[in-house]
Amino acid sequence: MPGKASNSGSVPKNWPLHIPYLKTPAYSRNLNPGQLKALRTRSSTAQDTPQTPPGPCPLVRITPIANPSHPANGQSGLFAAKDLLPGSFILPYIGEVHGQGAAHEASDYDLSLDRDTELAVDAARSGNEARFVNDYRGVPGVEKPNAEFREGWNGKERAMGVWVLPAGKAGKGKGIKKGEEILVSYGRGFWGARKEAVEGDSGSEQVDARQLD
Repeated sequence: MPGKASNSGSVPKNWPLHIPYLKTPAYSRNLNPGQLKALRTRSSTAQDTPQTPPGPCPLVRITPIANPSHPANGQSGLFAAKDLLPGSFILPYIGEVHGQGAAHEASDYDLSLDRDTELAVDAARSGNEARFVNDYRGVPGVEKPNAEFREGWNGKERAMGVWVLPAGKAGKGKGIKKGEEILVSYGRGFWGARKEAVEGDSGSEQVDARQLD
């Protein structure tokens, strides 16, 4: 079941032409009844997600990265187009909602929605601006993430979204200033799996050790 895709006139600036831009999620035809039930059942940790107009998000911009010191040099990142307050919702993470399958095992854009039913959302082949959020590790001058992926509830089903990190008990969360890159932590598990894949392909260790901190 395809999501609602945009025509070329309503995609964000710097969006890759070979990737369909989605305004709403796409759904795998292989979702089973248990997965559909899990998708439509609010979990105890799901936070209410603010309703946002479908289409390009005015809070962010996709920006090509041309910094040899940046781990994503030659690719793109997601940057704040406005000042973003601590704890605020930025945008939904839209892609294909699916169950377990070989087609998604190697994806770098796959986020888990429900581990018990192996429900996840993958933005590798189609998605929205959220697919351009990079990991903070190795980014020059950055010591910690300023945002996070979080499960939400949009009134009908569970969904992933990108949120600014809250201020925290110590009040150290300062939000994200206009022009700053939006960065999350992919987690040690992501980089551990990436390291194993690289070593398996090349027989040598090519992943920056900073990415495993």
